[in-house]
Amino acid sequence: MTSQRTFRALGGVDEGSLPPAGEVAQVLREEFDRVLALKSSLRGEADAGVSPTGRHTTAQDEAKLRTLVASVEGASRLALKLRLLTPGQVRALWAEAMSNGLYDGWDGGQSAYDQAARAGEDG
Repeated sequence: MTSQRTFRALGGVDEGSLPPAGEVAQVLREEFDRVLALKSSLRGEADAGVSPTGRHTTAQDEAKLRTLVASVEGASRLALKLRLLTPGQVRALWAEAMSNGLYDGWDGGQSAYDQAARAGEDG
């Protein structure tokens, strides 16, 4: 069962204002699209065990996804800092990306805790 992720705010859930129009918002949307496309590619690599070039994949797809999401977070912060978008507009773009599956199949790093617990049991 997939849970819907949203931003938490005092008094409830804040999905931001309507997704904005304009060049800055379009650039962020393109970054989200790039992350979603790479996420799909990484999922295929993980399932196949090899990259499209034939190399065996050793990195976890979730670890790679974290770095991709971090780059979009940086772009979002830059847009906010330069006052190109409002916080509500950025939240709306993130909510839009999450509804498109940005975090689907991603445990948000919780698997690292599972591995640590297993290592403790083995030791």
